[in-house]
Amino acid sequence: MTLTHPPVVWSPDDTIAADSTLIIHRPRRRRWRPVAVAAAVVLALVAVGLGQLTAPALSFDGDPTVWRTAPGDETAVSRVDNALGTEVTVGFEQSGTFTAELALVNHGRYPVRVLGLPDRGAYSYGLESVETASDADGPRRPFHAFKLRRGATRWLVLHFRFADCDLQHDAGGTVASRTSLPVDYRIFGLHRKEAVPFSRFALSVPSGRCDHPVL
Repeated sequence: MTLTHPPVVWSPDDTIAADSTLIIHRPRRRRWRPVAVAAAVVLALVAVGLGQLTAPALSFDGDPTVWRTAPGDETAVSRVDNALGTEVTVGFEQSGTFTAELALVNHGRYPVRVLGLPDRGAYSYGLESVETASDADGPRRPFHAFKLRRGATRWLVLHFRFADCDLQHDAGGTVASRTSLPVDYRIFGLHRKEAVPFSRFALSVPSGRCDHPVL
């Protein structure tokens, strides 16, 4: 301990006045500590909440059902199964149509409101219309925005049409594969657009050059 002034010495015979006052300086409490701790807790909760909002929550699960003009019509539709899942390839037909039935599942912790599928064109084919159903065998209805609760599933029936062109196929018969589909939705009032992944399948069409692509 360092003295800042010379010590005062008195003898035992000296008397101290009765009205003398002894002043003790106590250290001030640091009042900013509780505020800092509370702010850190709030920031941590906000970070967790944002993580939940930005974490992938939706996915297309299961194997898709794909047909040409009607259910069961698999003309020029092929399937290849491997360790990664199933690849469904649809042969190109000028102005032809095909349909894919997919199960959209909410794996997140909170409900979301699905607003639509914004991307209509994929060069050699495009999305014409969408129908929904509560289950695989349920009635189909035109798409309207809907709430998808935690763990819930909604079936989407996607109707596609190929471009009106004579596709010039790439050498080697290569295909263009799709492993996700953009979906617009809202969560806690926040609008998001996310490329929702296909869990274990890919949708493929022949690649090539088209003079009237679908954009």
